[in-house]
Amino acid sequence: GDRAFSAGADLNDSAEMYPFIPGVGITVDKPIVAAVNGLCIGGALVLVQFCDLAVMTEDAWFSYPEAKIGFTGGLITSLAARIPHKIAMELILVGDRMSAQRAYEVGLVNRVVPREILLETAMEFAGKLAANSPLVVQTLKQFVDRTLPRGPSEAAAYARQMTERTYTSEDLKEGLSAFADKRTPQFKGR
Repeated sequence: GDRAFSAGADLNDSAEMYPFIPGVGITVDKPIVAAVNGLCIGGALVLVQFCDLAVMTEDAWFSYPEAKIGFTGGLITSLAARIPHKIAMELILVGDRMSAQRAYEVGLVNRVVPREILLETAMEFAGKLAANSPLVVQTLKQFVDRTLPRGPSEAAAYARQMTERTYTSEDLKEGLSAFADKRTPQFKGR
């Protein structure tokens, strides 16, 4: 909406966030551009940190209040690989607001613009990306994704994603059925 990019998670009904994070729970081979207006709190900041480019309105701000609440999923920790360490630690451990201007100064966002041109600016980035060689953009994105350090929460999310897909697979059903029937399973790889 106009007031917020996101006010963060519903603390009375918090769900796992990692399945929705690009590059962690969702494999993405195209660049993602964030257009941040208003407040951007908690998990929403995590989402923005995993985007490739970000545009923010002048009156927008980030906050990561989890240390004040007593909960974290840990994905925010890789912010320290994306902006200077001390700035990341202040944002995620202290929990104060970070203005759009400060986010720009530390490299968390690419542009700070008036609210009226937020989407136009984000779409301009998207248009420039779309005009480039898709194969080169995809290759460079994947190289950068493999270059950035991964924190323990990202590794755990990846491991969980990979193992959970086996829990719902046809192969598991076939394996259990074959075991019960004392026969050789006929796996299909799905």
